[in-house]
Amino acid sequence: MAFLVTTRPAPWQVFGRGRQSANRRDATDLLRLAAPVTGLALVNMAMSVTDTLMTAGLGPNVLAAVAVASDTYSILFYLAVGCIGGLAPLYAAAHAAGDATRLAELRAAGWLVCALLALPIAAIIWVGPALLPSLGIETALVDRGSGYMRAMALTLPPMLAVAVLRTRLTAIERPGVMLRITLAAVPLNAVFNHAFMYGAFGLPGLGATGAGVSSCLVACLTLIALLVESRRLGDSGLARPNLNHIAEVLRIGLPIGIATLAEVGVYLGATLYAATLSVSDAAAHSIAIRMAGVTYAIYFGLQQAATIRSARTAGAGGDGERIAATALALGAAAGIVLLFIVIGAAAPLASLVLGSSDPEAAQIAILLFGLLALCDLFGPVGAVAAGLLRGIRITRPVMLISLAGNWLIAAPLALLLTRVAEMGAVGIWIGLATGTIVTALLTVGLQSRHGTDRSAFGPAG
Repeated sequence: MAFLVTTRPAPWQVFGRGRQSANRRDATDLLRLAAPVTGLALVNMAMSVTDTLMTAGLGPNVLAAVAVASDTYSILFYLAVGCIGGLAPLYAAAHAAGDATRLAELRAAGWLVCALLALPIAAIIWVGPALLPSLGIETALVDRGSGYMRAMALTLPPMLAVAVLRTRLTAIERPGVMLRITLAAVPLNAVFNHAFMYGAFGLPGLGATGAGVSSCLVACLTLIALLVESRRLGDSGLARPNLNHIAEVLRIGLPIGIATLAEVGVYLGATLYAATLSVSDAAAHSIAIRMAGVTYAIYFGLQQAATIRSARTAGAGGDGERIAATALALGAAAGIVLLFIVIGAAAPLASLVLGSSDPEAAQIAILLFGLLALCDLFGPVGAVAAGLLRGIRITRPVMLISLAGNWLIAAPLALLLTRVAEMGAVGIWIGLATGTIVTALLTVGLQSRHGTDRSAFGPAG
């Protein structure tokens, strides 16, 4: 891990004699922030699984139609949420400084950015059923999911508003509020799905469209609950919008959105491509990608914690350096833990899910879990490094690294190994693992050069 050596304490040195107590406190603060964010990601995943299982009861054709509509929605949603993420370092820094005026201005800027993104993106999703056939998607499949897609167009604005509040609550280090509300939304989502999809409680059954209606209602109720909690915590009140703040949020956030889209897109593309391979390859990939979603939630939590703590201590000299080193150490430790967990779970999970029905798929899945373990060894420290850079408003270089790692390395290598070497799903995951490792190493290297004081590196970008 020589790439982590800098003039500052390296990650493995942060628990050294004389600094142990302070660094333990830093680690505790980071984990206290990361844990509810990770939990939130897992709860959202549980909600998605609930939707999938309940939609599957309508038949495979409807399930496929909803999957196409949902993936289209997700691509645009993640881009927008990334852009809103540009608010996080600004809001965290203003809160740490106790600047009430700037916080009020940033709240106004956040809502305006949300509106600027929500209206055109919701319109694109609404007309999606007319656009998707031109991309080669079967018209009958699109028609089955058209009602669901239009319901999701209505869901997008409240979901982006929820993202604004989630960003603010995380920035003031109160993400547990969001976690508690989302936990309550999971059973509510299941009840609404049952009511609107299948026509319970005297309501007409709307089929797949009912799943979208349920999502919209849950999003609206979540938004209301978060608004109430934000006011209770004192995180409310607006000032006259400052156009410079809006531009700054977008300047920081747009690269985050594109980087997020690059990561999500390559895994979505891998899933679609795996479906064109053998049944065993597709089955093995589906198990590995679900496990990857679980482990990525840990990356995400650590990354968000690193962003907020970095933003709150930017320019603080030794404190910022120490927190950055501690965050990188936690990322490295998380990678080692995940490596052993994934390797240990490989054979039991593959046997449990695929062993009796498709022994060949089970063997392939074990190999894929091994490659996922490699991703997980390097991924967390790379995610933490990206979070630290975002905290000091350096996002464009991180975006370029993400684009290169995912689309210039991972995707072409996966295609080469599957088409030329005929390695099937194993080839896909060698490509994904290689892209993840290169991205992580480059991002950590970038962070080690930039340090923790954004003022030394010019404006955000």
